[in-house]
Amino acid sequence: MEIGIIGSGAIGMLCGAYLSIEHAVTLYTRREEQADQINKNGISLWKNEHLALKMNPRATAEATYKEPLLIVTVKHYQLPGIINKLKELSPRMIVFLQNGMGHLNLLQTLTSHHVFVGAVEHGALKINDHGVHHTGIGCIKISSFRNENEVLPILHPQIDDFPFEYNEDWKSMLSKKLLVNACINPLTAVLRVPNGELAANQSYKKMAEAVFKEASKVLQLQNEESEWENILQICRNTAVNRSSMLKDIEEGRKTEIEGIVGYLINHAIKERKEVPILEFLYHAIRGMEG
Repeated sequence: MEIGIIGSGAIGMLCGAYLSIEHAVTLYTRREEQADQINKNGISLWKNEHLALKMNPRATAEATYKEPLLIVTVKHYQLPGIINKLKELSPRMIVFLQNGMGHLNLLQTLTSHHVFVGAVEHGALKINDHGVHHTGIGCIKISSFRNENEVLPILHPQIDDFPFEYNEDWKSMLSKKLLVNACINPLTAVLRVPNGELAANQSYKKMAEAVFKEASKVLQLQNEESEWENILQICRNTAVNRSSMLKDIEEGRKTEIEGIVGYLINHAIKERKEVPILEFLYHAIRGMEG
């Protein structure tokens, strides 16, 4: 099938490399220089310090978005302009792979398309304009945003080390991922530590648990004990990884704090709940962004 991937960061290139095994992929880049690099060199995918895969998807900086299936991997604050272009297209399937839940109101406006949302559980690090390091193998969970009975072609056949999983309840799926992002990303960025330190360092662990209690209170998730253990296990499984928010701060980029912690704070305000720790983290990250 023809698939267009909008966004050429770590997750965009990860998807582009793996999906090219079974599909005809076009990667939509922001810069012509990156499109030229991918068209010339392909995408090199590394695992465990070894080159594991080299694929040759097509790349372009022209936002034509002509494929019947589009996967949007840009960060949530980059979505408004893309959403406006998507509204001009004929009906098609569109999958959104953003952290947090701050982008959901934008998706409501795409009334003519079959919209899906996803939660990425892989670890990926962009090496350069045509290389990506697959730092942690997980899966991508997918759910229909409007509970439509549409079957996504990317769900079958499954690709080794890059599985997809379908979920019936998009809200529960995204809420659980949001909880993980809220507990790990801002703290690692403020403390300047890899993920594993939040489980290994007892003081940092108490800080993460305090964030967890506020976030879970807002999201009203069931089985809090198992959700907390899941977060600790993710920290251990990705112990040496540096969160995307930490990398954004280190490289002077804007973060996704608005879509993650900002969403939780706005939700808390509506329900008249106090979340002082989340507010502290939100303003700390916004200040660090400059």
